[in-house]
Formats: sequence, structure tokens, C-alpha cells
Amino acid sequence: MARYLVLGAGKFGRLALERLGGEDGQAAFLVVDRNPEALSQARELTLARVEVLEAEAGAFLAVRLQQGETWDWIIPAVPIHVAVSWLRLGPLAGAEWEAAEVPPEAAALAPMAHRGREGELYLSRSLHLCSDDCAEPQVCPVTGEPREVPLFEELAALKIPGYKIAVIASRQLAPGVGGFSPERLLALGRDVTRWEVKILVATACRCHGVVHGFKRRARR
Repeated sequence: MARYLVLGAGKFGRLALERLGGEDGQAAFLVVDRNPEALSQARELTLARVEVLEAEAGAFLAVRLQQGETWDWIIPAVPIHVAVSWLRLGPLAGAEWEAAEVPPEAAALAPMAHRGREGELYLSRSLHLCSDDCAEPQVCPVTGEPREVPLFEELAALKIPGYKIAVIASRQLAPGVGGFSPERLLALGRDVTRWEVKILVATACRCHGVVHGFKRRARR
């Protein structure tokens, strides 16, 4: 029996419940969302082992992981970079770190690269809208383009002077449902707090990803 933490009770959070619950009738789910209406819809799914909790995803994760609570898998289904939100509220909390623009070398890894308001990059190898049940094959089912090397591997291999990069690989747990282990998140926290150079933190699957940058504030 697997234990899942589903962060987000919207469309993709509920799809995760339906698909993972359909594959394992003994799976246990904790669904966290700050929207009580969305939580109510998630609870109405015909799955016996679903608990819901009204909370902000990043803050919940920072507190519960610090307390030692764990799950087999974390499913990020909220419109934030969960790993970065957790870092900011946990291992990188305080005034020492600030956002840094992600260098353009990262944008070159994907045909679509959109820059966010903090200089982060949202990457996609697809110029089309992917189906919500894509199985991440090694050949794109829409364009026929090869996808042998996952985007998370390309990001991990990226070499940019003055930067270290940490990548959370989103593993497909069911069609269209990706996640990572709490242990990988905790390892990320241990790594980045030891680094003195600028940091790039990425979460990515085979075709899509997001990258945030951090740097230490200048000492006065």
C-alpha cells in the first residue's frame, strides 16, 4: 500500500486520485489545498482512503517534513514550483538568499522557454497542448519527435560557470501523473544549504520543467 501526498485538489489533483486509486485500491491519500470547495470535490470521489486538509501547500510541506512526517510519493498539482516554495519556507528561510535570474543557457534546452517575474524559466519541448494522460514515451505521440534523453537529465548535466544545479526528477506514477519522493526533497535541502555559489533549482519530467535561481544576498 502506497501513501501519497497530493498537493492540490483541482483538476490534476483529482486526476491523480482517480488514476492512482484505480491502480491500487489500498493506496492512501492526503490531499492538501487552501480551497475548501476543491477539497470537497476531491473528497466526493469514490475512494475510501482519502483525507483532505485545508492549508497552503508549501507551508504545509515545510512544517510536516520538518516534523519527520513522510509519504511514499509527493504529487505536486498546484500552480507553484513546490520544491522552491518548500526551500524558501524551510532550508533557505531567512534573509540570506534572494531570487536570481536563470541564465539563458537553460532556455536553450527546450523550444519553448517562458521567463517568469522572478527570472525563473518554464520549459517545454512541446509547442502543442499535451493530453492529460500522456505516458511520456520516448517518441512524442503527436509530432513523432524523439524524446530519448529526458529534460531532467539534460538539466542535471547543464554546466554554467558560477552556478550549481539541483534537479528534482518527476517520475511518472500513472498516465499524466508525476511525483517525487520526500527523501529527494530532503536531499535537495541538504545540498543547497552547503553551496556557496549561485543555485539553480529545477523540477522536470521528460518534456516539461521549471527552473528557479537563487543567490546569496550581498553582505553589508
